[in-house]
Amino acid sequence: MGISRQLSSKRSSILRYGLLIIGFILWYSLIWNPLSGKLEESGIRLEAQEAKIERLKRDIKRHRGIDKRVMQSEQRLATAAKGLMPGDTPQLVASNLQDVLLKMASEADLQVITYKTGRVRKWRDYQLAIATFSAKTDIKKLVKFLKLLDDDRRIFRIQSMNLVKVKGRNPHLRVKLEVEALFMKAGSKG
Repeated sequence: MGISRQLSSKRSSILRYGLLIIGFILWYSLIWNPLSGKLEESGIRLEAQEAKIERLKRDIKRHRGIDKRVMQSEQRLATAAKGLMPGDTPQLVASNLQDVLLKMASEADLQVITYKTGRVRKWRDYQLAIATFSAKTDIKKLVKFLKLLDDDRRIFRIQSMNLVKVKGRNPHLRVKLEVEALFMKAGSKG
């Protein structure tokens, strides 16, 4: 009987260890292994999301203030547009430019001989309105006229200026100016 109890107690221990091993195997294969796979998959997704968040943070830094820069650019464009010679067509701009030049010539006491608008030219993708005039003057009045042109805030430029000194009974300078003004349709390129 003693041997049978020993054998029975050995079987019982083996059986317990066997059941414990089987339980461990079942726990590992049914619970831990799928759970660790899901944990690993979640970790990979978490790393991907963290990388995406970092990219978005970099994008936010890069784009931070872009609306402010756009607003500043729009304000600069509006300010520049205010300096343009008014007119809905290049011919109207040339006519307005001619009026401005004649007014300044009058202020500088230039004796205007001829004036006219010229053919429209191109500058890059824009149109240029052209006004030309010639006048009789002296150097002092011419300098005053050029100073008036320089002080004006509107956007135009002298394309060419020809001076001829006339001698004789009534010496004077004869000046011929060709002035250009930029024409831009409202909101678009010419």
